[in-house]
This record gives sequence, C-alpha cells and structure tokens, in this order.
Amino acid sequence: MANVFVSVEREFEFKIPDEEAKKLKTVGSLIRYVKNYSKKGEETVTNLERKAIKRGLDLQGGVHLVMEPNLPSLVEQLATNKDSRFYDLFDNIKNKPIGSGEDFITFFLTEAESRNFPLDLYFNRDKRIDENNNVREVSKYLRDEADDAVERALEILRNRVDEFGVAEPNILKQGAHRIIVELAGVDDIGRAKELIGKTAKLEFKLLKSIEAGEEVFDAFDRILRQQIEGKPISTDTTKVDSLKAPKAPSTMTEKSLAELLGQSDTTLTEADKESTVLVDEKTFGEGPFRSLLANFTPYGGWNGVHEQNVPAVKRLLEREDFQKVIPTDAAFYWDAKPTAHLGENYYELFLLEKDVALGGEVVTDARPTTGTGYDPTTAGKPLVSMTMDRGGSKDWSRITGANIEKRIAIVLDDKVYSAPVVRTQIRDGRSSIEGIPTMNEAKDLSIILRTGSFSVDMDIIAEQSVGASLGADSIRKGSTAAAIGFLLVVIFMIIYYKMSGSLADIALLLNLIFIMAVLAGFHATLTMPGIAGLILTIGMAVDANVLIFERIREELQTGKTIRAAIDSGYSRAFITILDANITTLIAAVVLYQYGTGPIKGFALVLMIGVSSSMFTAIVVTRCIFDFITGRYALQELSI
Repeated sequence: MANVFVSVEREFEFKIPDEEAKKLKTVGSLIRYVKNYSKKGEETVTNLERKAIKRGLDLQGGVHLVMEPNLPSLVEQLATNKDSRFYDLFDNIKNKPIGSGEDFITFFLTEAESRNFPLDLYFNRDKRIDENNNVREVSKYLRDEADDAVERALEILRNRVDEFGVAEPNILKQGAHRIIVELAGVDDIGRAKELIGKTAKLEFKLLKSIEAGEEVFDAFDRILRQQIEGKPISTDTTKVDSLKAPKAPSTMTEKSLAELLGQSDTTLTEADKESTVLVDEKTFGEGPFRSLLANFTPYGGWNGVHEQNVPAVKRLLEREDFQKVIPTDAAFYWDAKPTAHLGENYYELFLLEKDVALGGEVVTDARPTTGTGYDPTTAGKPLVSMTMDRGGSKDWSRITGANIEKRIAIVLDDKVYSAPVVRTQIRDGRSSIEGIPTMNEAKDLSIILRTGSFSVDMDIIAEQSVGASLGADSIRKGSTAAAIGFLLVVIFMIIYYKMSGSLADIALLLNLIFIMAVLAGFHATLTMPGIAGLILTIGMAVDANVLIFERIREELQTGKTIRAAIDSGYSRAFITILDANITTLIAAVVLYQYGTGPIKGFALVLMIGVSSSMFTAIVVTRCIFDFITGRYALQELSI
C-alpha cells in the first residue's frame, strides 16, 4: 500500500499523515479519505461518483417509508357543516374495517347513500357542489381534494429531505394516494419520521429594505476585513459608505476559504484550507463578504449567492459575531430553489422581518392561471390566483395598503418560494401573483400556497431501515452469484461448442459491459432485484447463440460449406430469436410500468439485457465468424 499512498499524494497534491495511513486498510477507505481531505481529490471522486452506477436503497442502506393521507381526517376537514347528524355517520364508520379495493371515501359515500344522507348540505365549500345531493359530484370533489393533498405533501417532502443532505432522494407517488420516500445512506429512521411528519408552516413575511440589508453587509465586510488583517474583531455598526455587491454576472475568481476567513481562524480544518469560493476580485479587498454575492436588483431580485459559495455563506451567517450585527427584528432566509443565470445556479438571500405578517392558514385557495386583458406585463403570462378567508382578507388589505411597491415573501418551512412586489392595496382577499416564468412554476407555487389552507396528516403505513452493512453484504453476495453464473456459462459453452462457444462467451462479456455502461450513462439505479435481472440475463444471453449454433450444425450435416452453413444458421434462427426476445421484452415493459421500486429495478436491467444480448449474439458473433471465414480457409468448423 505504500506505493499507492505515494501515488495518491503525488496525484492529489496533499500529504497523508503516517498515523492516518495506518488506519487506511482498504481502497474504499483511502478513497473516502482523499475525498474528505483533498479539494482536488474531492472534485475527482465526486465526478467519478456522478458517472458511476447509482446504488439502490437495498444496496447502500437507508430509510424506506410508505405514506398516505389520513382520509378520515381529510373528509372531516372538508365538511362545512359538522353537526350531530354528520358525526353520527362519521364516527360510526371511522374505525370500521374497510374491505380490499375500497378506501375511506368510497366507504363513507356508500354509507351516506344508504342512509339517504344529504351530502350537499355538508360538503359545499365555495359552492362547488350543486344542491342536488349528487353522490358522484361529492365523490369527485373529495377525491380531487385527496389528490391535491398528496401533491402538497410531495412538494413539502421534497423541500424537507434537503435537511438530510441526501444527494438523490427518491420521492414518488404510487397509485392514487400513496407516497414512497427513500433516503439512501440515512440510518436514523426516528429522525426521518420526525422531520417528514411535522406540520408544514406557511407564512407571509415582509422584506427588509435594501438599505437595511446593505448596512448589515457593511458590518459583515468590516468583520471579515479585520479577521483577514489579523486585527481584533469589532461588531460596531456605525454607518459607513456602502459598497454594492457585484452585478451578476461578474468576473469571479477562486480563492481558498483560508484567504476569505484569514489564516488566523482557529476553526479552519485541513478540508477547509483546500476548499475554495468564487469571489469578485474587484470587491474582495474592501468588501470580502459582498464579493461572495451577485447583485440581482437589476433583474428584480436582491442578492444571489453562487451555489459553490452557499456553504461558506451559511457558515458565516451562523457565526456569533455575524449574528450580533443582524437587527434583532430580522433574519436571513434562503431561496427554496436556485435561479439559473447565464448557465450558473444562484440562491437568492433575503433579509426578512422576524415577525409573521400573515399566517398561511388564511389562504382558502390558490390556482395557476393565465393573465388576460391588454396589459403586456400580464396578458398571456402565467399567474397564480390566490383567495383568502374573511379575516385574512381584512388583514391582507391592511398589510398590502401599508407596503405598496414593497416585497412580501411567501415562506414555507423557513424557505422562500416567492417574493412578489405589492402593486396596489388588495381589499377583497383575491390576489394575483405575477412575474412567474413558466406555468409549471405557477403550479408549484399554487401547491405551496394551498398548504396553508388546511393540513392533512400523512400516515406512515410502512417503514423499513436497511443498514449499510446489509447493503454491502447484498452487493457481495450478488456479485459472487453473478460471477459464478458467468463462469459456469462460459465453461459450458466452451465444452459443448468448442471454439464457437468461446465466441459466444466474448459476446456475453460484451453484453455485460454494455448493460453496465447503459446503467451508468443514464444514471439508472441498480437494486438487488436488478442484480437478479443481471444474473438472469447472463443465462438468457447465450440462448440466441445456442439456437444459431444448433442450426449451423444441422446445415453442416446436410453437406453445406462452412460459409453457407453459417449464413443459413443465422438467417433461419433469427425469427425464432426475435420472437423469444420480443415476448420477454413485453413482459419486462409490463413489469416496469406497473411494478413498484424493486420490481422496476429488475425489469429495467432485464430490458437492457435483452436488447443488448440481441445485438451481441447476432451482430457481434456474426462479424467475428465473417472475419475468420474471410481470412482463413477453414476445412472444419469447431462447433
């Protein structure tokens, strides 16, 4: 291993201490060490990991949760008239067992119809239900709301899993009302359930003025300048002439974190010293903090932070000396999603008032729509139409009237999803949010706004925690099974078909390479059932060659020449091979379409394997046969 350490140190330009080298017993541990303690090594390993085949939850460990909305709670919240007659029906069926193929909504409506229950009197929110006791219409209304609850839950969950630091969480809808959450590498199922299960918090908060933000940035710059120069840090907030963050895009250059924080910073680790940030060179001397930012005010925003600088800025904002100069009535909040600007991703940083201007519970509805009229700023462009209840409308009128031409942030779980400008006082509680780039973003924002109207409990109906050691054991056993299967097939083909069998083995090896290349190229996820599909493909991949070789043997027995027998063998076996592979492919497509995660993994590998084996068995082996028979005058074919 000594030579390996020397090569690694030379390649990645850093030194591995002797005491650390003694702990690195495997290649895997060495790779992890390089990634953690070398900036160049981190970039190299990260790039390789992006190109590698993703491992499923069952292969690397993690948390698997299946969730669905609490439908009884949803029905109860949607009821607009909750009298004793309603609860007599509701409580009677709430805890009754539900038959297979049914859900609570179906059960509830069936029972209501059998009692001649006047549904229109109890479910008539915003007069969306006609007063004709139409069970079908009420059913559609309840199911639409259940679907909407799932969509809101999906958006909230995607926002929250970022807190785990999982690179590629798997959050998807299954069936009508279920959500599957897979967090690879997370082993604390209790923390996962606590974070995922907490109630969403939607708030409207006013932005502090740009001037207030600039004063805070002045103080930040002063603290960093003093630290870089090695002077005692002062948190004096005396007003000085403000700089401006460089206009996006600016000419950004890389500097080490040590240059930004100063070599005297005792909190710097070895990894920190290797880390870099992007700064504006012209601003860095007088405004080291501002040099990390990009001024978005010309584009209707405030200050953006390049995605590479986000960890450094977050670290600075958490420091005690930085917290002291932030006004006590304000706090910094981050944009929920990055903004793409000239091919680079930026996260906007907002300084908001700590006090909540209005709670999200007042929002009764929010829908994406398209602007109408002759105003070129809104006509034909995506909007979100938002409606508030009576109490919320009164407060909203007061807030918007006092803050015309100011921005109000829409905050969900402490992340800003939008910060529109107040154009006029809104008296009736019906607002239109403009400046949304696409209809898809309008749909996403409307989902966020509807999380405040009422929250539906999401019940965890199944949970599973897979340990990392179990995943490693699955990989080891799966790899061993695949290797044994491959060797047995190779040996059998050589013994039974001799030289021709070795050609089939070459095609089999190429088939495996193609499968792994496709999985890596399309960033597909390999699961344990996927490994099973790979093992199955190894056995099936030589089926085509067996059919072809048997046909060639038959043609040789009729007296045909070697070249003619090969031509005839391939042409006559082709239809049979095609039929067999198409039927397998159809089965794999059905499994992929209707199966769940593990079944989809199996089906995916099977589809790739079948398609690849058709090419290698028919095209590759035929090319090799043509090359051999064209170059050499064979008197006998080894088959």
